[in-house]
Amino acid sequence: MNLYRFEVALAEGPIHVIIAAENDDAAFRLVDIELEKHYLSMPDVKDVSLYEKKKIRKGTGFVLSQLETAL
Repeated sequence: MNLYRFEVALAEGPIHVIIAAENDDAAFRLVDIELEKHYLSMPDVKDVSLYEKKKIRKGTGFVLSQLETAL
């Protein structure tokens, strides 16, 4: 099982969707399902990008931030 972090480009701006799934195909399908459950009507999705993928194990997680960091 993997934990996926997707960046979804909407007309209003980008959002992040976190999915737990067995494989990449299932994860991409679940993004659409979660968007349909979250919004009253399906938003205008411009693009869905796989941002990060990690094996699920104790201590696995993601940091979500809207702050832009410059390195």
